Amino acid sequence: MHIILATALTALVALIAGITGIATQLGAHPWWASQVVMVGAPIGIVLGLALWALRLNRVLRLCIAVIALAAAFGVAKYGQIGFANSYAEDQLAGKLWYMGWIATSVAGSVLLMAAARSRTRVSREAS
Repeated sequence: MHIILATALTALVALIAGITGIATQLGAHPWWASQVVMVGAPIGIVLGLALWALRLNRVLRLCIAVIALAAAFGVAKYGQIGFANSYAEDQLAGKLWYMGWIATSVAGSVLLMAAARSRTRVSREAS
């Protein structure tokens, strides 16, 4: 039952993030900012469920998710800077920027799933 709540919470946060355009404020292009959240979040939810199914240590799950989020955001920023510096000529940098934001959405969803699942497990063990 707790995994259902974690999944629902993650889906709700992704929906709110897509509607509010938070990715635009963090550096995504306004034309596709909500699209990357809506594409990446379902993938992240599935990966979060797979990570949960592996029954890894709570700290290890969170570390994996944080490292993935940092790497994905780094790729997105690298692509953004390269694309802007090339005056929109560098297609590879543009693809890195776009795919980096999808990966950021995926990793963010995995992190939220791991954090929500960790929290429910801690509260259940305390009672």
